[in-house]
Amino acid sequence: MTKTILMKQTALKREAVLVDQEKAVEWTIESEFIPHLIGSVYKAKVEKVIPNMQAAFIDIGSDKNGFLHRDELYAFQKDQREGKDELSIAQYLKAGTELIVQVTKESDGTKGPRLTEIISLPGHGIVYLPAGQEVSISKKIDDEIKRQELNEKISPLLKEGEGVIVRTQGSGASIDEISEELRFLRALWQKTQTHQAQIPYRLYQGSSLIEQLVKRQSKEELHEWVVDHYDDFKLVQQLLPASLKDRVRLVPGNEDVFSTVEKQLDKALRRHVWLKNGGYLIFDETEALTVVDINSGKYKKKKDKFAMAIEVNQEAAIEICRQLRLRNYSGMILIDFIEMENERAQKRIVTLVEKELEQDLVKTSVKGFTKLGMLELTRKKTARPIAEGMQEPCPTCHGSGRVLTDFGHAFQLENELVGYRGEACIIIGAHSSIRELFYENDEAVLKRLEAWMDARIYFVETHSLSSRKPYEVMFHGDYESAKQRLKSLAISD
Repeated sequence: MTKTILMKQTALKREAVLVDQEKAVEWTIESEFIPHLIGSVYKAKVEKVIPNMQAAFIDIGSDKNGFLHRDELYAFQKDQREGKDELSIAQYLKAGTELIVQVTKESDGTKGPRLTEIISLPGHGIVYLPAGQEVSISKKIDDEIKRQELNEKISPLLKEGEGVIVRTQGSGASIDEISEELRFLRALWQKTQTHQAQIPYRLYQGSSLIEQLVKRQSKEELHEWVVDHYDDFKLVQQLLPASLKDRVRLVPGNEDVFSTVEKQLDKALRRHVWLKNGGYLIFDETEALTVVDINSGKYKKKKDKFAMAIEVNQEAAIEICRQLRLRNYSGMILIDFIEMENERAQKRIVTLVEKELEQDLVKTSVKGFTKLGMLELTRKKTARPIAEGMQEPCPTCHGSGRVLTDFGHAFQLENELVGYRGEACIIIGAHSSIRELFYENDEAVLKRLEAWMDARIYFVETHSLSSRKPYEVMFHGDYESAKQRLKSLAISD
């Protein structure tokens, strides 16, 4: 048991870091500022049907219409099970048809999100299918007696039309634990049905950070789950199986649970990463691929160049594999290792990279060295890189560097405000784009920030601040003094 989850909630976001052997290896952020669509369920409307593609574009209320293929329709799958002839998607859908869909893949570039009509809610031991019709067992559970036993015990628990998939983790669960999880997921789904709003609207925010983490945990690996928010503490305990509930620990909200990994997270947002042996890494992202360059830097040991290359490359390989997980890079990745003596040395690096990637739950394929001596990998895309949403290409240097987005500045401001806890009032000067983030939707974010800080917070629009830091704390103190300061600021305007 070596893995610890650190999780904290603030007014703007919920974050979790997976720590293995004192190293941060995975980092997840959940915030309304960073769209996360996978798993979400929408009451939506068909915008356009394209028969020659056997697909339809669906309005789910996002900036891009979703893509729904005929094979993802419940009615089509039912017809297939009954052996009926294949029909065109136009036989099932027409423009204006209302339906419930779930996002299976995030939008990418100009492409909208991919959708399915087959709804599924994942739990720790089972996946609940409101219209699944049957019990399915993971192929990884290959004991036929066990498969039959699970089927016989779970089937009577299902209501008409329901279905479940028993996950690998579910094979060791008792029938009482599966029954409890089924009741919870069913109630969660029924709760979404009570939502009413103008179509399109979101019924269910799927695959929340907590749900994603819960379904991956096992008794053998999880050492401790540290939480700083009471509601999250109760939810994690509710979702985890009984064998893991006592490993969840609640700490006071004013205790920084990220204090031991803060520097590691800061490095994960940087282009330049130093290695202990003096070498360093440069990470560059482009539209098509990610490139990692390895340099000997300040390496000073008296070794020949090939011995130096092996030592720097080995440490670099381990750190790059960790950074790929921590930054959540995906797609094509090229690593430019320092030139090595021969193919045998390259094979040692490939073996080391493959061994390190065994710990990564996201599938990565190691293709080997190219003729130019670069190691080629492809990592499956499961979510956006951690920096996306917080950083963007620098408008001054036309994309060769990155700067914080407005959301990134808002997160940074929130971190700085922790130092002002205990103050009754705080006045913040900020660019209009930052201020608007807090005042949207009837000041919803501002109200959460005030509740989290237990203080009155005022934003004053100003454009005299640098774009590198478009905000500043202008005043902190008691309420009467704050009113006087606000008056003086209004007069000076």
